Amino acid sequence: MGVLTVVETSKQIPLRRRAADARGAARRKMAGTSATAALVVALALLTAIACYNNNTGETRISDDIYFVLPAFPETGSNKVQVFTEMHYQPSYRSQEGPRLQSPDGAVPITGAEVVLASAEEYAALENPGGDVNSGAQLYAVNCVVCHGDDLAGTGKVMVTGPNMVPANLLAEITTERPDGELYGLISFGGSIGYSTRLAALSNPDLGMDMEGCVSSGSCPMPEFRKLLTESERWDLVAYLRSQQGR
Repeated sequence: MGVLTVVETSKQIPLRRRAADARGAARRKMAGTSATAALVVALALLTAIACYNNNTGETRISDDIYFVLPAFPETGSNKVQVFTEMHYQPSYRSQEGPRLQSPDGAVPITGAEVVLASAEEYAALENPGGDVNSGAQLYAVNCVVCHGDDLAGTGKVMVTGPNMVPANLLAEITTERPDGELYGLISFGGSIGYSTRLAALSNPDLGMDMEGCVSSGSCPMPEFRKLLTESERWDLVAYLRSQQGR
């Protein structure tokens, strides 16, 4: 009587292994699903008994018990934040108001400029001395377009600017002014700006339209007290005097 021998072929072994792998994957999936469900239930319970901030994930049960959970912000590029980000903290974005301005009357730690009340006070100012080379560079950047390289008021703006008649800085009316008055003219924007703006500072009841006179071209020179430091304006005075032969 013969003996029947069953031999497992090479094709049958991978099939059995795949079946075992499939059963293992199914068990792992069920375990993962159970863990996820448990996490959801735990979060729901914590939310019910604790104060939960969905934007930051901060969870507070009491003053002594608080922790951070995954954040679920209602808006934002990422709907679920497992790790909370600074993006969701309360803060102002770039160019977003309200902007925090310095309080009225605040001055830098280096001190504030004293704005005098009259032309007579500026005329009596003592020249603290300025740097001619620095003044030359400042003139080239801020003044030459109107007053020209030769200081005679022949800058390029004369070609296009209506009512633009820059002063001849070599004329006697300019050279004979005191140094302090030159400083005041630079600070308040030429002879028209000097008389108009300085009068409004000393007497606010005049109600002069400072911006209006600029837009109409009647006082086109900028107020360099708002653009240059005190020392830079004195540097300009030093440069002008060097070119005027004084």
